[in-house]
Amino acid sequence: MMDAIHMLDRWICRIMGALAVALLCLLFFLMSCNVIARFVPVFSMGWFDEIVELSFAWMVFATAAVLWRHKAHPSIDILEGMLEGQRARYVVSILIDLVNICFLLAFTWYSYSLVMNASASSPIFQIPRKLFYVIMPVTGAYMTTVSLFFFVDHIRGLLAPGAVDDTPSH
Repeated sequence: MMDAIHMLDRWICRIMGALAVALLCLLFFLMSCNVIARFVPVFSMGWFDEIVELSFAWMVFATAAVLWRHKAHPSIDILEGMLEGQRARYVVSILIDLVNICFLLAFTWYSYSLVMNASASSPIFQIPRKLFYVIMPVTGAYMTTVSLFFFVDHIRGLLAPGAVDDTPSH
C-alpha cells in the first residue's frame, strides 16, 4: 500500500513539476511575442493578459507544491539546527508541522470556496474564472497530505528508541 502511495506521490510531483516548467516556457514565449508585437505591430495580442494570468497562477501553485514536497521552501531552521541530535528537534518539527497543516487546511478550504463561488469569465476567451483558481485547492490538498506524512514521520522519529541522542550536544 505504501509503495502505491509513494509511486502516486512521485507521479503527482513529476506532473506538477513538468506543468510548472511548461508554463514557465509558455510565459517566456508569450512575453517575447508581446515585446516583438509592440515594436513590430504585425499581430494583436489583446488576449495576452488573461493567458498570462492563468499560466502564472498555475505555474506558481504547481511550483509551490513541488517545493513543499521536497522541503525546498525557504525556512528559518536555526532552532532545528541547534537541536540537531536531540529528541527536542522532533518536538519542534511536530509543532511546525501542526501549524503548517492548520494553515494549509484553511488555505485549501478558502480556495475551494473561492472556486465554488467564482462565476465570472475572462473577457476575450470566456474562460471560467473557476479554471484560474482551481489549482489552489488542488495543490493545497496535496501539500496538506504531504504535511501529514511529514508529521507522521516526525512522530515516528520522536517515538523511535535510540533514533537520536538524548543528551545535549555542546
